[in-house]
Amino acid sequence: MKKWLTVGFAAMTALSLAACGTQKTAETGAVSESAKEEQVSAEKTQDGTGYVVALCNYSIGNSWRAQMEQEFIAEAERLKAEGEVSEYYITNSNEDISKQISDMQDLITKKVDAIIITAASPTALTPVVEEATEAGIKVISFDNVVDTEEQVATVGIDESEFGRISAEWLADKLEGKGKIVVLNGIAGTATDSKRWGGAEEVFKNYPDIEVLGSANASWDYAQGKAAMESMLSAYPEIDGVWSQGGAMTQGAIDAFLAAGRSLVPMTSEGNNGAIRSWIENKDKGLSCIAPSNPTYTSAEALRTAMKSLKGEEVPKEVVMDIATVTEDNVDQYYRKDMPDSFWVLTELSDEVLQKLYK
Repeated sequence: MKKWLTVGFAAMTALSLAACGTQKTAETGAVSESAKEEQVSAEKTQDGTGYVVALCNYSIGNSWRAQMEQEFIAEAERLKAEGEVSEYYITNSNEDISKQISDMQDLITKKVDAIIITAASPTALTPVVEEATEAGIKVISFDNVVDTEEQVATVGIDESEFGRISAEWLADKLEGKGKIVVLNGIAGTATDSKRWGGAEEVFKNYPDIEVLGSANASWDYAQGKAAMESMLSAYPEIDGVWSQGGAMTQGAIDAFLAAGRSLVPMTSEGNNGAIRSWIENKDKGLSCIAPSNPTYTSAEALRTAMKSLKGEEVPKEVVMDIATVTEDNVDQYYRKDMPDSFWVLTELSDEVLQKLYK
């Protein structure tokens, strides 16, 4: 059964799919846990049933997260076609920590083989992740990772480095002095705190850079625009914008233009709309940089889980490269055939992208 989701710009319906009925016989005798795992892996390979895997997602409230979920689906479907995965689940807690804990507990009850989790909180999800690990489930956290050693691995870019790259660029553009405002993501998530933490380390080295104010705008265009409108009203002088998300930056650009304010250097991310606005406003003095977190991080996390299920060694931290869109290469990343909500670092085929963004 094909399991594509229909995605609008702002929302997407999560999947809940039937589990494989494969029964796992309890082992008896003095057999090590690693030997049990190898035996189960061999049995699955021989009988062709494949593994049952899951994505435990905390939000699809912006287009990055919707596209990220589709990257997981595409990889899971590829693995199904190859007989390595028999079934998969997707849960979404809509940023509700208690609901995500409940989702994890449900997946543990279903005895899935692996859970890929992007967490609403790096600490609140720790106990249930450890519970899943204790139950023999391979847990990989990615993007917004969980703070525990009791998981197979974490997968993603170095989010602190993301913040440092963009902050150093902005400090350089301002020649070490000026008044800036900050657009952060979803408060309490690991990505938000690490990105701002990395940037804050940099700004501490520049005493003449003053942070006038900040807002959590959930990496969302509308929230980013509204937050910037408020800050433009509050601050008659803004020399730069440090934003940790592309859609928020696009909203900030539009807010500046609507207010008739001169554009200032802004940090961004690999969002098609932000890149379009960047290109279109170069002649108006806009300069940007966009270190980027690829939406296929979810697929990489699933690949990491599959390696572990097959008995391969995987590092505790799988650190992905940070591709950075700059003023020199920005034209190479922009896609005129895709909407603003598209994220440019993707593994999805054009066929899937057209369905996703139709």
